[in-house]
Amino acid sequence: MEIKDEGRKTLIEVEIFNQTFTVTSEDDERYVRELASYVDQRMRQIGGATKTVIPLRVAIMAALSVADEYYKVCKREAEMRQEIAHFSATLLERIEQSEKLGEIATSGNPASAFTADGSTATPESETKKEALSLS
Repeated sequence: MEIKDEGRKTLIEVEIFNQTFTVTSEDDERYVRELASYVDQRMRQIGGATKTVIPLRVAIMAALSVADEYYKVCKREAEMRQEIAHFSATLLERIEQSEKLGEIATSGNPASAFTADGSTATPESETKKEALSLS
């Protein structure tokens, strides 16, 4: 059941662990129901595994389980952000190196132009002269 409040908040009735709760939220009703369903499932899982029927104890154990999951996801996200920052910095560095090599190669300075294998590149005019003198 959904009841609109005078503001943007909505009152939503949900059932968790055989108890009905009215939740006030600005979020979409479907989203709130998904959250309630997730908590209900987690509580039922914990209740079944621990063989306890005391709702408060089950709720606390479920909250600890959800908190553990949340912290692990946050930690993994932080690690991924660090990896992305490292890869981005490496990529940017390689792009800058490539641009510098491109500038050197187009400047016409044969001693400064390098090929991919690290050897110096020979300008086209010198290659043509060598080819002409060989024939």
